[in-house]
Amino acid sequence: MSGRPLRPAAAVVLLLAACTPPPLASVDGYRAKVTTVVDGVPGTPFEIAVRGDDRRRQPAAAGPVLILRGKEQKAYVLDPAAKTFGEVSYPQATDELLPGFPLAPFFDDRAEAERRGVTEYRRESDEIFAGVVCALWGFWDRKDDPTSPSTTFWVASSLENLAIRMDRETPKPDGTKSKTSVRLTEIRLGADPKLFEIPKGWASVPPR
Repeated sequence: MSGRPLRPAAAVVLLLAACTPPPLASVDGYRAKVTTVVDGVPGTPFEIAVRGDDRRRQPAAAGPVLILRGKEQKAYVLDPAAKTFGEVSYPQATDELLPGFPLAPFFDDRAEAERRGVTEYRRESDEIFAGVVCALWGFWDRKDDPTSPSTTFWVASSLENLAIRMDRETPKPDGTKSKTSVRLTEIRLGADPKLFEIPKGWASVPPR
């Protein structure tokens, strides 16, 4: 027995769905869970959203939400419980978000080296993190110095060269190393532009 033919409207919907390109971090943004691990001990995770120059950070549980509007160079703290918002210093908010972590796609090793003021760095092995194949890029603060701190970025080519992990190692006088790792997991492509807006009807409080 043959199935019933699709109605024209339904056929158009299916055709549009088939023609819709998959979301891209560079176009549609992304969301992820962030966990900072210090010497093997994970901290409290939180959620981030990134779209273009805009950023959002919110705790996994209830709490204040930080929004950065990149083009406007404006930052706000939202209190969902009180339904209020207040403007905060944009540089301060940038430091509070994820300092030193390149959240935009298209990680550029040369630009990162220039930002750090180093001329030598290296492409290390490929590794898998959170089910994603990553290219590892290692940078040292001081060339040919065994006591120099180092930073390694894990870059996912399948996500438009998005850095999804950053490891920082600092040698100690006793020969051990202090290790801090910032990790992005549960990455979901697509971040609604409304995530970076102040909800209508919320009251403004004096800036901090």
